[in-house]
Amino acid sequence: MNDEELTESPQSEEKPDTVSSGLDLLRVLQNQLASTEKSNHLAAWGAIQRAEALSDIADAWVTDEAQVSSMLAVIEMTPGQVTRTRALRAALKRLVVEKKRATLDRVIGVVQDSTLISLGTALGAGAPPPSIVEPGHLDSFKVPRGFAIDSTGVFKMSVLADGSSTSTRVATAPIFIVGRTHDVLLGTAKRILVWRTPAGWTMRAVDRGVCLNSQKLIGLADIEVPVTSNTAAALVEWLGEFEAENMHRFNASQAASRMGWINQGAVKGFLLPEVFYTMSAGLEDVGVELTPPLGMESVLEGWKPAGTWEEWIEAMEVMKPFTPMWLALYASAAAPFLEIFGAPSFVVDFNGETSSGKTTALRVGASVWGRPSDNTPTAMYSWDSTKVFIERLCGLLCNLPVILDETKRAKDPKVVRDVIYDFANGQGRGRGSPDGTRQTASWRTIMLTSGESAATSFSQDGGTRARVLSLMGKPMGTDMSAGGTAAEELTMLIAHNYGHLGRKIVAYIISIADQHDELRRVWKETKDQYAAFAKTAVSRRHAGNLATLHLVSTIIHHLGVPTPDEDPMAFAMEALHRLEVERDRPHAAFIETVSWCSANQSRFWGRHERDREGTPRVPMRGWAGAWENSDDWKHISILPSVLREVIEAQGFQIDEIVDRWTERGWIVSTERTGAAEGKVSRSRTTVSRINGAPMRVYQISRTAVENHVLDSTIET
Repeated sequence: MNDEELTESPQSEEKPDTVSSGLDLLRVLQNQLASTEKSNHLAAWGAIQRAEALSDIADAWVTDEAQVSSMLAVIEMTPGQVTRTRALRAALKRLVVEKKRATLDRVIGVVQDSTLISLGTALGAGAPPPSIVEPGHLDSFKVPRGFAIDSTGVFKMSVLADGSSTSTRVATAPIFIVGRTHDVLLGTAKRILVWRTPAGWTMRAVDRGVCLNSQKLIGLADIEVPVTSNTAAALVEWLGEFEAENMHRFNASQAASRMGWINQGAVKGFLLPEVFYTMSAGLEDVGVELTPPLGMESVLEGWKPAGTWEEWIEAMEVMKPFTPMWLALYASAAAPFLEIFGAPSFVVDFNGETSSGKTTALRVGASVWGRPSDNTPTAMYSWDSTKVFIERLCGLLCNLPVILDETKRAKDPKVVRDVIYDFANGQGRGRGSPDGTRQTASWRTIMLTSGESAATSFSQDGGTRARVLSLMGKPMGTDMSAGGTAAEELTMLIAHNYGHLGRKIVAYIISIADQHDELRRVWKETKDQYAAFAKTAVSRRHAGNLATLHLVSTIIHHLGVPTPDEDPMAFAMEALHRLEVERDRPHAAFIETVSWCSANQSRFWGRHERDREGTPRVPMRGWAGAWENSDDWKHISILPSVLREVIEAQGFQIDEIVDRWTERGWIVSTERTGAAEGKVSRSRTTVSRINGAPMRVYQISRTAVENHVLDSTIET
């Protein structure tokens, strides 16, 4: 059957002799029923009930319904023929509907593939621009049978009981699938959806399980997908039929939902928004596309390069006299190396008074990979973000630096504390998402942050603080005039030239893939060298961080970055030494606790107040402990509940502090013999009598007080 035959009108397909034969059959039936012989009646009805006869009469009905109905009415009025006539009329109606439906199917082009209209033709001038979908690509897709799509939306075509056609709106805007991807990290299938929003056309990679599930698809309404709770099921049917019809026409690709290192089977390399650097030997054509989670698409634009490498190098020449600034550069460049070294995530924190160059330092760090701007799109962000966004950002960047400016902009100080804690652990928290249960994000990278107060001041967790390298001072120097002028020139240059060093770094790491074991060995040796200079457990834990910055600084200068006037690593060592001296947490807590005891002496038995009769007066807030009121007092006894209150009010953790005090001998411990085999252990608490009642207390040594607290702190 050719195309001309398929597009002919229903009337042109009916043969005149077929119509005539149908009417003739009814006339013969009339004449024979008029006979008084019943045998003629049975023979006449038998002839009518043949399939060919019924088909001819149905054809006559389609052509001239009025005449056929009139003849059936006459037959029905013949005595004894009512039941048979009504049965004939019902059979003819069903047959007519089937014939009309078949004719409609041919008209809307659903008989065979060659009759299906292309998506490009259906959309016409309302098709998406070439930047979204290439026109030739649209022409390869076919609109599935039973559906129609145009610039006003998607419609489902159907046939009514009387054989007429109707359309039901499925979507108020055009929406369709243009490709399929496989997430190499999650193993999930995704479909590339294209739809038109009030702001224009958009394209997103969406899990296939979302596209084909009405309950999940409705969750995409927030991103302007044309779906409602009333149309979700019909839209799923449209997408399912469109996929089935065009599956063999979709371009298939591999994808990942985050940037950074990919190591899945034969797919190995580093993914950035615009390029995948492959490490798979012999598989140079292996490609991976970035399909970010819903809601994170806008982040990608900030991580693309612009300008030239040469002009970015000019900015680094301007930065040469400002030593602390280089640590921001090294930290940002070092992020991809952590995975190679097997090193944990850590934080580099620039803190100090305002207008000292802290934000400029972060801009330099951002310029290694992307746009160093205060406005989106950008590679640096503000603490004025939710914990959920920052967590999702860390998961998306994965092995790229996370740059957050100005801690004072955080909505709540607890946000800074929680973010730093989670970041140091390298893993987010499981939670739901519009497309189902989101996989728990994980990362191994470096955070650069800034603020007037040190980031460590927001958290007293010892493990977290050991991951924060605090750099206090003025990154652009103390000469405000020279520093301000240089900062302006530096900012102007990197505002238009950025993203080049990061790509050189990734290409370098890929090029020396066979030397990664040697690189790890060198890193470990450098770490051991820094650890040898450490004086505390915290500085020993920073040895690996310093080794990372040291080794990466050597590499990037080898790649063509100019060297600073002074050694930034010496500045980092000095900053760590200051951190050791100033951030001895147990010592700080000890001073604060002894000071509190001095200010509240009347709450201690032995230094309590008495009434006129000499009776001890119980403090309004209760006893805090016991403290002998004499020049040769030996210790301060303090109740555990009171010590906990004092310690935690300072932002410290009671268990950590008491452990450190005990190790240093600042708390008097006593031997205690256990019931099992006379085992001897040491107890951090002892029993003291307070107002005649025995109570268990911590005893702070007078020697510790005299050695670690100024004499003027204690009044005797």
